[in-house]
Amino acid sequence: MDRVWQWAWDRYGARYSWAVFAIASLVLLPVYLFLSFCVVTFEKSDRYLAAAGVATGVLLVQAYVFLPPGLGGTRLAERWAAGQEVDQATALEDTYAYARGAVIRGVVGAAVLCGAMWVLVGALAGATESRLLQYGVIGCLLGISLSLIAAHSLLEGSMRPARVALGADTGIGDYLPRSRPTFVAWSNASVLAIAFAFAFAGATLAAVFDRASEVPLLWALIAAGMTLGFAVPITVGAGFAPSLRPIRDLAEGTKRVAVGDYSQRVPVVQDDDLGALTASFNRMQTGLAERQRLQGAFGT
Repeated sequence: MDRVWQWAWDRYGARYSWAVFAIASLVLLPVYLFLSFCVVTFEKSDRYLAAAGVATGVLLVQAYVFLPPGLGGTRLAERWAAGQEVDQATALEDTYAYARGAVIRGVVGAAVLCGAMWVLVGALAGATESRLLQYGVIGCLLGISLSLIAAHSLLEGSMRPARVALGADTGIGDYLPRSRPTFVAWSNASVLAIAFAFAFAGATLAAVFDRASEVPLLWALIAAGMTLGFAVPITVGAGFAPSLRPIRDLAEGTKRVAVGDYSQRVPVVQDDDLGALTASFNRMQTGLAERQRLQGAFGT
């Protein structure tokens, strides 16, 4: 995903928020289609096309609530990318404020909209009123879990190219990352949400595919399908991969410092204790470079 976000920033910097909106929607679309089709299959209906339309519409609305293109804190960054006169520090600070607000919007919006999606799809499939109520509760719980999987890492990953470009080799972003919630706290929430989502998906498929009890080989086929269509876009693409890039940046930075190269700052892009640690690393690197210059001057 890092390369995808970087490509989107390089290609559509002045309209980057729209590119993020489109990419996030494409990543999550298979998951929403899968969930809606499970309801249709469970109700023994054939309204798959209508369910796909509902799922796509709900996903676009949710993505707009979560990542409003053209309205969020990326506006100043987009104007800067377009060559307009913008204060870089203010634009960088807006990306952090935007991401923090998006987490709350994402969790609440996902709970409401995912619950509404299940109710609408259930109604189209001919579910009874009691089942529609249950679908609404299940959809809310599932929406919360899906949003927690990617609420932090997806946002931080998508904001990375803009923050790197705005911060460049300066220290204007060193004071912005907050140390809490920590990276561990976000990871724990994501892992619990992933466990719930996969347990729920497994229970749903067990209820939908009755033949799985007669053909054990279907278990492996279902597991492979879930891994490719569910796990890869959610857990790998949106959940964990974006959060590992700052760790690799720090590892590369320590290698440069070990050989005496203090010329390149590590980009401060993560809004958690990893970001605060990166800022501390840059300050340490600056101190080591200053000490080296003083030693050279006094030695001469």
